[in-house]
Amino acid sequence: MLYDTGYSSHFFDATNPFPERLYRLILPVELDPQQSVVRQLQRHGVEPARIATVLISHFHGDHVSGLKDFPASRFVAMRADAEGLLSSSRLRALTKAMLPELLPDDFAARCSFADDCPEVALPPWMRPFTRGFDLLGDRSLIAIALPGHTPGQLGLLLRALDDRRYFLVGDACWSLPACRDGKLPAPLVLRYLSHDPRRYTETFFAIRELALREPDLTIVPSHCARTWSSLHDIAL
Repeated sequence: MLYDTGYSSHFFDATNPFPERLYRLILPVELDPQQSVVRQLQRHGVEPARIATVLISHFHGDHVSGLKDFPASRFVAMRADAEGLLSSSRLRALTKAMLPELLPDDFAARCSFADDCPEVALPPWMRPFTRGFDLLGDRSLIAIALPGHTPGQLGLLLRALDDRRYFLVGDACWSLPACRDGKLPAPLVLRYLSHDPRRYTETFFAIRELALREPDLTIVPSHCARTWSSLHDIAL
């Protein structure tokens, strides 16, 4: 299984035409081909065909640009995010930092919704998060809704082979140290890069409460350089 794909060359193809080129102008992207998820997997001895499932935190370009590199995988996302993109016009999607061109042509046929899985109660130590969705039927991988940045961002709670507990939170916060300190993004960033700033703030402070109370839980924001540095060479 893979959680998100990051950028890939497909992003540049999708942002060549106008108005999608505005995305690339506002948020310039540089990508070393060796850093694509396919190349990274291959360096670890994993061929893309072995990825049975791609779990999608949300549909911003920096998280889903590599979906087309997994033609045999099924996709799992939160219903609100997936249906919101599939029902959006090209221009409306762009205003939400989403690019429908990044989706494989058969995406809808291969996508299922995490929130269609059985709903389960989370353990008490996960408060204030109380409910999740049992993706595999054995509570080993639980999807947790993290709304705000997008309508239904998908977080993941799991226990890894090293017996550590991990909570993957996508873009529910960008910096874990800042989250622990209660430092929200700048107001303009919060306003323009969040679907719902109020709900983003609620989710942000819920993660903060959990992080402060459960120091042994490894919380992983997708963009937190300090977190990734601490996880270097740890195999999940």
